[in-house]
Amino acid sequence: MGEAEPAISCHRLLGDGRSCALVRPDAEIDWWCTPAMDSTPVLWSLLDPAGATARWVGARSVRHDERPAGPTARTTLRCGGRLITTWDGIVRRNEGSSLVRLVRGDDGDLDVTHELSVGGFDQPRGRWEGDAARLRSVAIVVRLAGTEGDGGVEAVGADPSQRLLARLRAPAGRWAALVVGTDDDASVAVEELIERLQQAEDRFQAMLGGARLPRHHPERVADAVAVLEVCTYAPTGAVIASPTTSLPEAPGHDRQFDYRYSWLRDASLAVSVAALLGRRGAVEAYLGFVKDITSATRVPSGPMTDIRGGAVGEEHEVADVSGWAGSRPVRVGNAAAGQLQYDALGMLVEAVSVYLQTGGSLDDETWDMVRGIADHLAAEDDRQGVPVSNGIWELRHPAALVSADLGRWLALDRAIWIARLRHPLQRRRHWKDARERSRRRVVAAIGDDGGLPQRYDGDRRADASALMAALFGLVTGEQASRLVAATIAKLEVWPHLYRYEPGADDGFSGHEATFVPMSWWAVAALAAVGRVDLARERADALCAVLPRLMAEEFDADNTRSLGNVPLVWSHIAAARALYILDAAALQSRYGTLGLTAWRIGRYLRLRAAR
Repeated sequence: MGEAEPAISCHRLLGDGRSCALVRPDAEIDWWCTPAMDSTPVLWSLLDPAGATARWVGARSVRHDERPAGPTARTTLRCGGRLITTWDGIVRRNEGSSLVRLVRGDDGDLDVTHELSVGGFDQPRGRWEGDAARLRSVAIVVRLAGTEGDGGVEAVGADPSQRLLARLRAPAGRWAALVVGTDDDASVAVEELIERLQQAEDRFQAMLGGARLPRHHPERVADAVAVLEVCTYAPTGAVIASPTTSLPEAPGHDRQFDYRYSWLRDASLAVSVAALLGRRGAVEAYLGFVKDITSATRVPSGPMTDIRGGAVGEEHEVADVSGWAGSRPVRVGNAAAGQLQYDALGMLVEAVSVYLQTGGSLDDETWDMVRGIADHLAAEDDRQGVPVSNGIWELRHPAALVSADLGRWLALDRAIWIARLRHPLQRRRHWKDARERSRRRVVAAIGDDGGLPQRYDGDRRADASALMAALFGLVTGEQASRLVAATIAKLEVWPHLYRYEPGADDGFSGHEATFVPMSWWAVAALAAVGRVDLARERADALCAVLPRLMAEEFDADNTRSLGNVPLVWSHIAAARALYILDAAALQSRYGTLGLTAWRIGRYLRLRAAR
């Protein structure tokens, strides 16, 4: 990796519930999609050293905010021989999002130059006319301000390379501001911006303070809550998988994809964890989103939507972008939108059941959706058994996958539980029969070593999705312990896990790194089968090596993150694993009665907090 490729894991994520940006340790903003999370990026030097960027000229990092995500971030830089502090944030101003860049001199007067270029990617570069540049996707306006009475802020102007240069000066310790907005509001006052950023920080900290965190590595779980909050599109409640596109899973190859969409699987797992942590508002917002997109059909029509609940754009390649470390193609849109993924339905019904277990209420629309999914799966199984599907890993070539039955079993099992609890007169025999058929097929596929294959066609290669059988209770006791041990043994690079055996033909070139969510699933599965000490050891090892802002994959050989960042699933998998580890440790110490008492007390506290 050359100097031109910033480390994927080094960033901090900024967001206001509508747009997202990534900030490097040197305070360069190398990714910003606005006015929405899935908009064409305005800044994108993350994917190309020649891409549009916002940076302080001549700056190098001294110290940066350790918080992985939030509305703001602070950085200490050395610039022109002086120490300066930057305070960046994304705030709502009028009808758009504004990127606010406050800066001050710490050991002397401030005198710095800011460089800004916008546009390009798959639209023309922005050409500055004064302090404005009009792009195809949005109009960008720059405003400058100093603390009242200080003055000393001036636009230097645009140069032939389409950069806007601005010089900011102020007495030592006084803030100056540069605001990059999507509206033409000319009123910019430093005092107001300071207040807005501080209020955003205070609200975010209060939100984090309200989460009920586990005792083991609570900071990791707080990070997950922060990432989930920033990656939730506030107008609809949709949770995006990641705010980035085309960061490579295998540098130099073709494993680059656009994750700026809402996957049923990832988002459902996320809201399950939000429910466990007392973040009821996030759960209800997302379930409202899902009810909206299923109001006509009851059963989701596909595994993903855009952030407004609409169809995902057709996958296409963006020309003239070099890609991170030369990894091409750079893609927009996602061909997985039309796939068949049963795990997504299982995770969705599981999310509803966890919400109910933590004090939530079941309304008619949610119940209609659950019943519709269960009826659909039962009828389908009765007709044809297991159809070919693309599975949890979104394989481009469908196959008869074991993970399909794991997802179907999970959806039916949780639907049966919900009906028994809230709708006891609901006819459930056809659901139970279909659930049992799925269970029998899975159990029959277990090998002599206790593990499960990826497929039913005789190919015995291991797949980390097999851990679902133990995590969600399809198998229990010794059978579950053997399954977990066999799966980890075949896929681990301590303390990490591949999602399937390296070298398998999945339709793309190169070999991907270990998959961060599955590394955390290994922790959860070990805890679930009573291997508490080993689960804790693995969790400690992961926390020691993984950055706080976790991407999709981790290259254990080169100790670097790969893939889109942050991946919500990576953070949510960590949070759930540590929650399960907490519960398993309580059971190990106090027995089943102690664990039951803890769960009842937790339920009552969460219910009372409504």
